[in-house]
Amino acid sequence: MTCLKLESPAKVNLHLALLGLRDDGFHELAIVMQAIDFCDELTLEPHSGLQLHCEGLDVASDHTNLVMQAARLLQEAFPEKALGARMHLRKRIPLKAGLGGGSSNAAATLMGLNRLWGLGLSAEELQVYGGRLGSDVAFFIAGGTQLCFGRGERLEPVARPRGGAVLLNKRTDVSVTTGWAYGICREELSRSYLKGEQAFCSARQALRRGEMVAALTRGDLVTTGHLLLNQMEEVVAAQLPAVRQNLELLRQTPDCCGVSMSGSGPSVFALFSTMEAARAAQQTLAGRLKANEIQSWICGLREDGARFC
Repeated sequence: MTCLKLESPAKVNLHLALLGLRDDGFHELAIVMQAIDFCDELTLEPHSGLQLHCEGLDVASDHTNLVMQAARLLQEAFPEKALGARMHLRKRIPLKAGLGGGSSNAAATLMGLNRLWGLGLSAEELQVYGGRLGSDVAFFIAGGTQLCFGRGERLEPVARPRGGAVLLNKRTDVSVTTGWAYGICREELSRSYLKGEQAFCSARQALRRGEMVAALTRGDLVTTGHLLLNQMEEVVAAQLPAVRQNLELLRQTPDCCGVSMSGSGPSVFALFSTMEAARAAQQTLAGRLKANEIQSWICGLREDGARFC
């Protein structure tokens, strides 16, 4: 019996700018997104219907789970081929954490069922389907380091620097819904939003030609760290003191290239040039992490997204 297994990674945002509001009401974004080696695991095997079992974290296994939504999407698009699947999701990536875990799971499902059901879809075609499920799904199909524009679904690859690692932290008792965070940012930042496609285009071009992309291309993680930016960070941290405290804790780590919040939070991360430096920083902070009920992971920078294993 065919059985497929995939890694489903998390991401961090090296740059996240809210350019303005689009005609459809969504934010126009300019992002540098980086996949990291912190993964859920998805297993697929043939079955007469669609079944999903989740373990590791308290996650719904019904139609609200993006794994089921991705499977239904392909089943409806290819009714003659999509016979069914038994799916097992082992969750490690925290929910409502700004790490893209749900979108990554959807990407892994699209890739896995494409192979299991013999659909023959290209990566680009899978990304189109992914865009119907969520703004970040296409990124996790492509992976690595990407410029992400539009709602986050328009991708342009950037050379991934060799080496590097992040120390990723999240308070166990704090979660953030994406809708809430974007709503607060809209209230606080809308006066500075750009207006119109011409202004958005100029901002995209500035990011493409800017120092962060140049630093990533030449493998300069120190400069990359100094240039970390998340426009949502100040707004979310003002609402959630635990996020601000976690950021300050990471800024005290030795040999840290830079510190930022990932996505809409509350996860925060410190960027390091080497895995050894990240491990040393985690060890230095161990007592304070435990005292503040902060989960912590050391993650390498990943050159791909969801992948078969």
